[in-house]
Amino acid sequence: MQRPVAPGSLCIVPAGSGQGPPCYVCYCEGPEGPGLDPEPGQTCAFNIYVTDALELWNTSFTPETLEKHKAQHGLDGAEDYSAWFRVACDQHAVSLTLKDDSSVHLTISREAETLTFNLSKVPSPDAAPRLQALMLRLAEQVCRLERQLADPDSGRGAPGPLIRKWMPGESIINPGFKRYHLSAPLLPISPA
Repeated sequence: MQRPVAPGSLCIVPAGSGQGPPCYVCYCEGPEGPGLDPEPGQTCAFNIYVTDALELWNTSFTPETLEKHKAQHGLDGAEDYSAWFRVACDQHAVSLTLKDDSSVHLTISREAETLTFNLSKVPSPDAAPRLQALMLRLAEQVCRLERQLADPDSGRGAPGPLIRKWMPGESIINPGFKRYHLSAPLLPISPA
């Protein structure tokens, strides 16, 4: 049995044009990044997941359908979809539209190129463990970040760079030197 593993890249995506305020979490899994632990002798394909925390949609790629999708978009079979996804998330270039048939149309962009994906709804019994794994992984990351904020050096093996305090009157341009101010006010020069 395959068990869900924490997602790699993820991003928050607002609903498509005029569909209201709901947001969706979009993340990827697969052989090019974190994903499912396959059973011995099996390989898993890259997949994209979208959830609103109640329902889950995915691309349902097999290795064969993934290669077919890459060919349809004119991409090399070795193209790393997880890198595409990571760049699109960083650049906020991910958009989705919830269709009338309960499927999701997802678009990710990188420079002038665009990839489109149709995601189907995952049945509730299959979605529950994935949503649980996602929620637990996100909670774990929040706890780790809170600990790092409480103790900034806890996330590093060695102490971080020292932050230098500026003394009043010290030059910012030439650290270690005092700023000198004229002791007498400047007087306007009158023409003689």
